[in-house]
Amino acid sequence: MSLVLTAPAVILIIVAMRHRSRRLSSAVRPWALTAGSLLLAAGEVYLIGLMHMVVFWADTRDVCISRYQNWNGEYGRAGYWPLERKCTAYIDMVPAYVNPLVVILLGAALPAALVAIGRAIPRSRS
Repeated sequence: MSLVLTAPAVILIIVAMRHRSRRLSSAVRPWALTAGSLLLAAGEVYLIGLMHMVVFWADTRDVCISRYQNWNGEYGRAGYWPLERKCTAYIDMVPAYVNPLVVILLGAALPAALVAIGRAIPRSRS
């Protein structure tokens, strides 16, 4: 369901990025598109994790008992960085791959953005 809702938005963002990047030079454009795509992917993975929290937002206790057959009242709070919504000390509603993947994608976007900025700055010829 979430894929059906987010796929058109992602396609529109990619088309807009490609259209807007036409003004960039050929040395900068691939790096800027790479950085933008990686940032988009990081945001999408974060939203997937957020949807795992929000879908079961109504009553954490009931969801934990019905889904995981376990509940400890000390761990019902939600954390937004890193994403977490725990049922017990060891059971989390957010999939385990979400937080590391967001960090990896953001970490990969940073060098691509820095290279794009470095190539966009005109060099002085002396």
